[in-house]
This record gives sequence, structure tokens and C-alpha cells, in this order.
Amino acid sequence: MMMNMFCPVFAWRTLLATGPSFYLIVMLSALIYHVQCSEEPEVHCTMNKYKNVTCLWNQKGHLSENYTLYYWYGMQESSVRHTAPCPQYVIANHITIGCHFPEGKTFQTFNVKLNSSSMGPPIQKTFHNLQELVKMDPPANLSVVNTSSLELRLTWEQSLGVFSELCISYQVRHRSMGSDKWTVKNASSKKFSLPSFDPRETYTFYVRSQLNTNCISSNIWSEWSEGVTWGRNATVSDGQPLTELAKTVLISIISTCVLLLLLLLFIRMERIWFILVPQIPNPGRKFEALFNIYRGDFQEWLGVSKEAVDNLKPNYTEPLCTVSEDPDCIVLDMKNPTCN
Repeated sequence: MMMNMFCPVFAWRTLLATGPSFYLIVMLSALIYHVQCSEEPEVHCTMNKYKNVTCLWNQKGHLSENYTLYYWYGMQESSVRHTAPCPQYVIANHITIGCHFPEGKTFQTFNVKLNSSSMGPPIQKTFHNLQELVKMDPPANLSVVNTSSLELRLTWEQSLGVFSELCISYQVRHRSMGSDKWTVKNASSKKFSLPSFDPRETYTFYVRSQLNTNCISSNIWSEWSEGVTWGRNATVSDGQPLTELAKTVLISIISTCVLLLLLLLFIRMERIWFILVPQIPNPGRKFEALFNIYRGDFQEWLGVSKEAVDNLKPNYTEPLCTVSEDPDCIVLDMKNPTCN
């Protein structure tokens, strides 16, 4: 309280001493007064699925001092021994911004008190129904299928912690691509059906969870789950890896690479086969011009001139010698034949 009174007095004296910079100092002082003098942290507590309590303050990040926290159960702080210090502080940038508690006691009043390091007045807050502060984890692994009865069936998974499935209620938010309005429906189990859908449309779904009156009623919904989209017989999850699509693309790429590799190996093997086992040449193609163009003239096909051909012909003549056999000649000696 003294801190809140001191801040405006100090700011006013500073303004009187500045003179010409009055208006500038007014704006700066108003800003300083708003941030440092008048701002007090607001405490917000939640309980998770394991009944662990977390209280946070300084969520706007404007405070520059540390706070110490004490807590107790019951309507009044009867004595010092009933209070306990924070078992585990949440620290960010060397400033305490929250506190984690062990398993909370449901159906009991929960009190917290913050003490400022600047000797300011303590801040106390009471939560009469701690069970109303349970905040579940958002559902996960959403999946949409098209059933044979012409409906879309949405299923999901929920992390329960210490609670039973009967304690959880759900809300499903969905819309088609052609609509700009969301439709919210309640669900009591981990499935939801959308009948009479348009197979030409694309639909997007989100789910959140909350404790119902079967166990302990909570006023806090979980965060919305990651969305899932259905359209053209395909399901795609928002914020999640495209598992099926990635598998299909990967298989296509691998198959293409294998085919290209086999084709390359086949071409190389064919070249190696030609080298190892050369084909027998076909002479018909090489002598095709000899018979079709030169009509069998081998010398003309080879390009030999007519003068060269004429020079190769013999230009001399020999007299003919007639040889006859004498029947009366007896050959006794081949070297000295005797004839009559």
C-alpha cells in the first residue's frame, strides 16, 4: 500500500522540477505508474489429468520482481504451521512466474498467497472448488473414414491420467470447405458420426475434452486438438506428418529410381555383350551398291579407271604350234626317241 502511495508522490515532485519537459514527463510517468505502481499479478490455477496443480502469475510478462508463494487447504489460514511454501517454482528469465504442486485435494478449498519481494501487500486468492479447475489434455490421433452407410465417422484417442473414460465428455467442431461457420456438437464417447455428407466437399474436424458430472465437473475445456481434414477419399491431419501420403510418395520415388537403375544396368549390359560377343557382319549391305548401281562391275565399283584396266590387258600374240603324234614312232628312251 505504501508503495502505491509513494509512486504518484514521487512522480508529481519530478514533474514540478522538470519545467519545459512537463508533458513528456507526464506521459512517461503515467506509463511507469501503470506498469510498476498499479499492476498486480493475477493468479490462475489449473489441475491436470494426474491431479497436479499449477498456479501461474505474471503471464503478461510485465512484472520485474519475484514473488514467494504459500498455500494451504481449508477456509481460513488458522496458523502458520498449516501453510506450506511452494514446492517447485516456475522460473522464466530469472523471475518466478508460477508454482507446481503435488497431487491436489479435490472437493477442498485451496488458498494461495503471494508475497512481494518489495515488501508490498500480499496477494491472496481462494479456490473453493478445486475439482472445477481440471484441464485435460486435448484429444489426439484424429481419424476420419467413410462408412458404407454414407456417413463420415470420426474417431480419436484421449489421455485419461487418473480419470476414467466415463468421466470425459467431448465437443466436436466441424465445417465444410464451402461454409464459413463452424458447427459444434457434443459427444459422450471417442467417436462422432456426420450423416448425409456431400462426397464432393472437404470437411475439417477438431475435438476438445472436459470432465463431466459423472466424476467431478470441470468448467475448463481442453485446448482444441489438431485438426483432421477429409475430402476426395483422403484424410490429412493438420500439424501432423502426412504419414500415408508420405508413404505413397516415397514408394513412388523408390520405384522410379529402381526402374531407372534397372534400365541403366540393362543398357550397360547390352554394351558389354556387344563387346564380348560381337555380331557377325552382314556383307549384303556393303556390296549393295556393287549390284544395284554398278551392275556387278567390280573394277568400276572399286574406282579403277578404264585406262588402267586397258593397260593390264596383254598386247602381244604368239603363233600357233600344231602338235601331232606319230603312231610309227616307238619311244625306247625318252631322251633319244627313234622314229622311222
